[in-house]
Amino acid sequence: MTENFTSKNIILYKGDIPEDFFEWISQVKIVGWDIETSGLDWKKEKIGTCQLYTPNKPPVIVKVGKTRPRNLCELLADESVKKIFHYALFDLRFMASHWQAEPKNIACTKVAIKLLDPKHSKKHSLASLLKERMGVIIDKGEQCSNWLSPKLTEKQKEYAVKDTIYLPELLKKLEADLRSQDLLDLARRCWDHIPAQVQLEIRGIKDVFDY
Repeated sequence: MTENFTSKNIILYKGDIPEDFFEWISQVKIVGWDIETSGLDWKKEKIGTCQLYTPNKPPVIVKVGKTRPRNLCELLADESVKKIFHYALFDLRFMASHWQAEPKNIACTKVAIKLLDPKHSKKHSLASLLKERMGVIIDKGEQCSNWLSPKLTEKQKEYAVKDTIYLPELLKKLEADLRSQDLLDLARRCWDHIPAQVQLEIRGIKDVFDY
């Protein structure tokens, strides 16, 4: 699926994921997750789409609306399912504040690479990571396109899912490197803290660890 998919392979839902897809992810226990928004400020901007990918299933795009997506929120809060993001704080600030969602069991590939490269000797973007670790080149040209449009273009659909379909495999590679450097446990503790950090930022609470 990740090698030769096209927009024809992508499943598009409106508003929320259906029960049968929710149940599938609940059985698989892992999902790559990403959102596209109208801008970067979670306080002012809106969520346009939500992308999900589980191994052995076509990638999914949810064109969210004004109504709170109950199944997506329940999935986000399901402790038994690992949700993989790249820069989880960005996505979760939007979903936690807009949907009153309570994220649990989060993994973040950006946190992983920051632990592996604390001096920031290389770029930590998803595009850079995929090129370096998997030899995959993704085009970021659609990043600033209109994600609130009622109808997505084929290029938008392909762009959106490419930010999710490689996440499960990328996480495996990063976890192997973390384990080899005795950093995996620390990474997991950092991931466990992400939901709390999201709530701190949403509530406007500054660094509670600062003197």
